[in-house]
Amino acid sequence: MTTTGIVFMITSLTCVWGLALWCYRKVLASPKPPEPPDD
Repeated sequence: MTTTGIVFMITSLTCVWGLALWCYRKVLASPKPPEPPDD
């Protein structure tokens, strides 16, 4: 695999996981107001 392919794959995975985590947090936070951090 070429360096360009590796960089493209990492970038794609980062974007996909970033969007997935962002949507997951948004869905979890929508039914109730966000709780204050414990730390």
